[in-house]
Amino acid sequence: MTDISFGQRLDRRLLKQGFRAGWPLLTLNLITARRMAAAPSAQFAAHRLARPIVTGSEWASYIPKQEGYRAFSPDSFPQLSKIVSSGQSVFARHEAQVTGLKNFNKPYFFNVMTADDLRKYPIFLDFALSGAVTEAVTGYVGRLPRLHSMGIFYSPVNGTLGGSQIFHVDGDGLTQVKCFVNIWEVGTGGGGFTFFPKPLTSRSFRRDGLLKTLTDADVYRTVPEERQIVAKGPPGSGVFVDTSRCLHQGSRATERPRLVFQFQYVSRPDALLPRYLDRATHGGHLHVTRGLLEDIKFDKPNTLMFID
Repeated sequence: MTDISFGQRLDRRLLKQGFRAGWPLLTLNLITARRMAAAPSAQFAAHRLARPIVTGSEWASYIPKQEGYRAFSPDSFPQLSKIVSSGQSVFARHEAQVTGLKNFNKPYFFNVMTADDLRKYPIFLDFALSGAVTEAVTGYVGRLPRLHSMGIFYSPVNGTLGGSQIFHVDGDGLTQVKCFVNIWEVGTGGGGFTFFPKPLTSRSFRRDGLLKTLTDADVYRTVPEERQIVAKGPPGSGVFVDTSRCLHQGSRATERPRLVFQFQYVSRPDALLPRYLDRATHGGHLHVTRGLLEDIKFDKPNTLMFID
């Protein structure tokens, strides 16, 4: 089990009490401020290390900071065709397991990727840690980011409406970037990732989205439904999104199942707590750690700087 420091215990208490009191944004800001004050040299290093990554990079402005997202097509990155074929192979390896949906933490959206899959198909880490992606994410975040998790996520046909299927924003940081790559074609009724860009995600939306008290009616009373963006498209299409800043929902797969490759970069410092690593759930995200990379013998140059 991960050792919990005094500061981390304080963060945990702040997170619990602050969200319970209805002050989620203030809580995340307090945690971020505490971590900056506790390790100012680390914060300076995060900015310093980011400069050579983005200086002169054509990818540094790929994700517009004002909009908080960037959609891409199957020919935007050379790795995408292999991501699609490998993602389909990963699903085929585990297809027999997805019949027992009650065994997963979220029966409407769960990860089937394992560490052994990463060993067999290194293309997923190759893409997530490629120069184009790391430069794009670093340029958006403004400091050295950390690759936190990834997975091949399956959404079966379902008629539920709960959890991440409800409009929300992610509460594990004030800024982050998630990437979604469609492994199967996503069309109408396919549970496509759906979001509003950063300028349309008001402070009240962020607050209530963190507390998960928003309904579709709440959202559409303020922002027309036609302004939302759905990550539909052929295999290999996808989107980078700041899910801490863009109100979103997904996995409403009412007509056909969905399969996506997803990975997450968080800013430093972030609000992620060690308990998230301790409480691994069946079907949850695969956490990217130094130990994992050493175990699967992934040792590309400069990749560890994005891990810890």
